[in-house]
Amino acid sequence: MEQFISRTEKIKDGSIILEEGSWAYYAYVLQSGRAKVWKNVNNKQVLVGTLKTGDIFGEMSFFGMAKRTASVTADGDVVVGMITKDTFMEAINKLSPEARGKLDKMTQDFFYLSDVYSRLTNCLHEILTIKGRMIDPKLFEKEVEKMPDILRKVVGLMIERFVSAMDGSIKLVTQLEEASKPIDSLSTTLIQKCK
Repeated sequence: MEQFISRTEKIKDGSIILEEGSWAYYAYVLQSGRAKVWKNVNNKQVLVGTLKTGDIFGEMSFFGMAKRTASVTADGDVVVGMITKDTFMEAINKLSPEARGKLDKMTQDFFYLSDVYSRLTNCLHEILTIKGRMIDPKLFEKEVEKMPDILRKVVGLMIERFVSAMDGSIKLVTQLEEASKPIDSLSTTLIQKCK
């Protein structure tokens, strides 16, 4: 790996190492420290991952995407090794056309899954926010009892819709878990083979 690194930089805690939407000129190797990966979802910065010493990041933009798809910030002081795009692509171009094709397909799938993951993470944060704002059901029951019939019916319908939405969300999460099992299995196999 060292033979690919063109320069090394020290980055202070909280500083941006690479920024979503910026042009990609380097891939990075986290030589020491930890970093956080953030993605902008609906104008909110959502934490989608963490990086540890030895991790490579920023290379995905070299595969058909010219701009960064996430931001990375230092979680404590870090040292990063920088690999130029030309050096990285030179190594990629030495692969067989079949291997490059599979790598391109895998990269496209990763971008899609990463986007889905970011959106689901944001949804989870939203649900937790809703949960934090929920009222005490026993107190609310007493208030509903005092309401006119029409409003009690409206509140009853709202509660039914809320329960239906929650049940639907739970079913979707279960389906997502089932659908992701083959991907998880493949990922585990590939990680073991790459070590």
